[in-house]
Amino acid sequence: MISRYLVAVVFIFSGFVKCVDPTGTAIKMEEYFVVFGTGFLIPLSMTFSILMCGVELLVGLMLLFNMRIVWGIWGALALMVFYTPLTLWLAITNKVTDCGCFGDAITLNNVQTFIKNVVIDLFIVILFIERKHFPVGITLMKQWIATLSMAILVFGFQFYNLLNLPFIDFMPYKVGANIPASMIIPEGAPQEIRKFVFYYEKDGVRQGFDMHSLPDSTWSFADRKEGRLIQKGYVPPIHDFMITTPDNMDVTTEILANSGKTYILIIGGMNKYNLHNFDQVNRIAEQAIARGHDFIAVTSSLPEEFEQFRQKVKATYPIYMMDGTTIKTMIRSNPGIMLIKNGTILGKWHHRKFKRIRIE
Repeated sequence: MISRYLVAVVFIFSGFVKCVDPTGTAIKMEEYFVVFGTGFLIPLSMTFSILMCGVELLVGLMLLFNMRIVWGIWGALALMVFYTPLTLWLAITNKVTDCGCFGDAITLNNVQTFIKNVVIDLFIVILFIERKHFPVGITLMKQWIATLSMAILVFGFQFYNLLNLPFIDFMPYKVGANIPASMIIPEGAPQEIRKFVFYYEKDGVRQGFDMHSLPDSTWSFADRKEGRLIQKGYVPPIHDFMITTPDNMDVTTEILANSGKTYILIIGGMNKYNLHNFDQVNRIAEQAIARGHDFIAVTSSLPEEFEQFRQKVKATYPIYMMDGTTIKTMIRSNPGIMLIKNGTILGKWHHRKFKRIRIE
């Protein structure tokens, strides 16, 4: 009984935090596809994300409520047969630094994730051995109805989070967060330490030395190479936020220090932009500017692309450039709008909710 509840809770939590943000899981899958050289699967990343997250949460619910328990145990076993070797490989190679097992809610390193999976495997083995000894108090038909109902709720919840901003925002750009404060490295925080190899030559012989065993003056310095990471340094929640003009002038500080309101239209890519929203965007921009607020757009597209876009949608507001990964982290909508004041995030809107924006 303890094994069933423990495995159920882990699967429910893991599945839930990923179902809250299936887009984030899809982005992580794209990273895996690149590492494994299977980039042709990237167009299917969202489909795989929805299926994997949904099945994981559903399996946890089946185990918790003892509905079709044998199917639930087989499902948990199948998932762990896939997850455990994958995380072992990650623990050895560190090709992907964050496996994404708990979405963006909790970050574990690869060794911690593998150990966690091994512990879960032990409990699943116990469940598998005892799989025919879990009494069920309702008929098979009622179990199927309950399981189907849970599946509808699970996948419906995912689609809700795809058509809106995530139900819970686990990203550092949540409403209420202060961007400049989230970029600060605290005093005394751990610093990154790497081992450097210094190469010296003498009499035609080239040899490497570490910093604590450098040779005497009869050797001549030849090269220096960065070695393995000894200690990972502190990384602030927001560490890659930079806004630049098309000619690469940094305007980040100017925008974050603005004591007034700034509406930021966030566009992941001009080629993926929902053009049917441009009239709403222009209306919001005109109203914001009329009330003395700033309205800007940021995009990861090339300057020539957003100049074509500007002409197509008749945009009169300035358009700046940002890193594509940062844009995906800021908001799960393309396009989306973020409102900031003094660097603090006051609001975020999915493009389906632009009509609800009221300029004050």
